[in-house]
Order: sequence, then structure tokens, then C-alpha cells
Amino acid sequence: MRDLSNAGEGRLAHCAVDFARPEVVRRFAEDPRFLEGFDAFVSNAAIGTEGLLTLTSEAAWRECLEVNLLAPMLLARQVVKGMLNRGGSLVFISSVAARTGLAGLSAYAASKAALVAFSRVLAREYGARGIRSNCILPGYLETDLSASLAAEQKARLLRRTALGRLGDVQDVAGTVMFLLSDDARFITGTEVVIDGGLTA
Repeated sequence: MRDLSNAGEGRLAHCAVDFARPEVVRRFAEDPRFLEGFDAFVSNAAIGTEGLLTLTSEAAWRECLEVNLLAPMLLARQVVKGMLNRGGSLVFISSVAARTGLAGLSAYAASKAALVAFSRVLAREYGARGIRSNCILPGYLETDLSASLAAEQKARLLRRTALGRLGDVQDVAGTVMFLLSDDARFITGTEVVIDGGLTA
């Protein structure tokens, strides 16, 4: 955060928000100090809920849907209001789980697929106001989550991935920056898969 603050030259504001508590997200979304005047918005925060359907609690489903779907919807609603008169770009980070069945990830996959649909609707609803909305669907990346994979699981993933490696954050960040930029000014309502060929 220090590096971002230095780069922002006093233009960066940050606030910790618990996305699992809709009332907190709603209060944050309605605070003009943080979300008015945006011309770019990236929805990235998410949690995973792992477990077979019959072994996963309703509470776990609810938390996953609140963090991965409801929170981005609440935030996007406020951001779009501020973009109506000047346009802007929205980027939602979904997952390849939205397109392919991954055992044990029913709630996570459902939330990420719904995020894709939500983004497409925003592209239709607000395109005429100069607001673009797109989704990125990453595969497995080198993160703390993938570091917890067993060696056999990781080896199986690498065998299925055409490029023979997991991605890293930079593999996704470049595409986010492109979709936010004027270079992507005629791209909206679509999804970009970044998975190294995992789902090819």
C-alpha cells in the first residue's frame, strides 16, 4: 500500500471493507469520498468455498455469494452512477470455473458465472452512456492458494496447461490495464480467458 500511495502522489484513498457483510459494503458504496468520480473500476476480491454440494453448508454458500457477487454488484451500482455523464470502464475478475465444471467448487463457480452475466448486462444497459463492462477469467495462478496444492495436484494442472506453467499476477494485470485503457474503447460485454491453455 505504501508503494501505491507514493505512486498516487496523494490521490489514493483506501479503506478496509469486510465484503462478507453486505451492510458494511452498502455503507462503503454510498460514501462519496471513495466511489464518486471514478472512470475505472476493477472488482477483484473473492473467496473460495470448497466442498462437495452435499457436504457444504448453506452459510458457506451464502458467504461466498455475498463476497463474490453481491459486493461487486453493490459497488458497481454506485460507480456506474458516477460514470453516467462521462463514461468509464468496468473490469470484473471472474474465473475459468465459470466455464468448466470443477468438482467441489459449486458455490464459487456459480458466483463467478453470475458475475460474467452481470457484466454482460451492464455492457448492454450502459454502453450508450460510454460505459464499458468486461470480465477476465483467470486460470490457476502462482498465489497462496495454489501454493497449498499437493504436489500431485499441481503436476496434474501443469500437464493440462498448454503453456506448461501456472500464471502469475502480471499475466492478468496487463490485460486489466488494457481493458481499462482507450486501446480497448470498442471492447465491451465480453470475457477474456487467461489460463495458459488449461481449458483449450
